[in-house]
Amino acid sequence: MICGSIEMAWAADDCPPLTTITSVEMKLGDDDRPYVPVKINDASKSLLIDTGGFFTELSESAAEELHLNARRTRVLLVGVSGDTTQLAASASLAMGNLRAEHMDFMLMPSVHEMASDVKDAAGILAPNFLRPYDADFDFGGNKFNLISQKHCDGKVVYWPADSVAVVPVDVKPDGHIVVPVELDGEKLDALLDTGASTSVLNLEVAEGTFGLKPGSSEMPVAGNLFGKAEIATYSHRFKSLSLEGLSISNPTLRVIPDLVRTKMLDPHDSLEGETRIKSPDVQTGLGHMILGMDILRQLHVYVAYKEEKLYITPAKTAAGPGAAKAPTPLAAETKS
Repeated sequence: MICGSIEMAWAADDCPPLTTITSVEMKLGDDDRPYVPVKINDASKSLLIDTGGFFTELSESAAEELHLNARRTRVLLVGVSGDTTQLAASASLAMGNLRAEHMDFMLMPSVHEMASDVKDAAGILAPNFLRPYDADFDFGGNKFNLISQKHCDGKVVYWPADSVAVVPVDVKPDGHIVVPVELDGEKLDALLDTGASTSVLNLEVAEGTFGLKPGSSEMPVAGNLFGKAEIATYSHRFKSLSLEGLSISNPTLRVIPDLVRTKMLDPHDSLEGETRIKSPDVQTGLGHMILGMDILRQLHVYVAYKEEKLYITPAKTAAGPGAAKAPTPLAAETKS
C-alpha cells in the first residue's frame, strides 16, 4: 500500500507555464522497465529510459546493424554485473520532436538483456541525455515527457492529484538521483533507477545494518546475477519503506553483491588517469539500495533535476478519473 503526503504545487500567474519539449508513448516491457520509440540515424528503434545509467548507450549488435564506426575512449563504464566497455560510436538521435544530429553512445556488451517483447530495443537513455530537462514519468498514462526547466520552482504538478509527495533528492555529478529513505527504521540512501526491474539492497548493508545472513531462512537464495551461477542473489521481506510522504508496506527487496565496486577496485584492471579509485571510502558502486520499477510503476514520478526534487503521486490510468492533461507543447526543438 502506498500513501501520499499533503503538499500541492499550483501554477501561479507570474510563473511561465510548463512547456513540453517532447512527449512520447512509453511502454513497460515484460521486464517491467520503460521503453520509448526513437530514431537512430533515421532507423526506428526503442531505448530503455535508465535514470540509474551513466551514459547513453547502444548495444553492440545495434551498432553493427546500423553500420556505426566504433572507437575506443578513455571513459570506462562498469555495469552492475561487473561488465565493462570503453567503446563508443556517434549517430543522430530523434525522440518525438527532439533531435540531436551528433549523439555519442557508449557501446553495451552483450551481457545486458532487454525486454523480449520490445523487439527493436537497442540501448538506453541515461542521465547525460535526461538532466537538461525535467523528466516526467506518467506510468499510469504510459507517457514520457521531457519538460523545459524554465518554470518556477515547485510549480510542476499539472495532473489532478489529491496530494503530492515532494521529495528532496541529491542529484550527483553523474546525474544519479539519490533519495533518502527509511527501511525498517534505518536511514539509507536509495538510487532512483528506472533501469532496474526490481528494488535492490546491497548485500553488505543487509549483513551489516540488518544482521541478515545469506542463505538463511530470513534471506534465502533467490537466484543468480546475470546468469552467473557463482554470484548468488537473495531476497528479504521488510516491514516498511518510507520516503518523505510515501509509505510502502512489506516491500520485498532483492539482495545482491556490489560487483561495481569490486571491479573498480581490481588492481589488475585497465582503468586510466583519474578514473581509478584510490580509497575504499570513495562512494562509488552499488550504494545502499535501488528503488526499482516494482515500486516506481505504481507512481507518477516527476523528476525536477534542477530543483533536486521529486514530485510523486499514485499513478492514474489515462482513461480513468483525474487523467493527466499534458503541459503546453513546444515547437520542434533540436538538442545539439
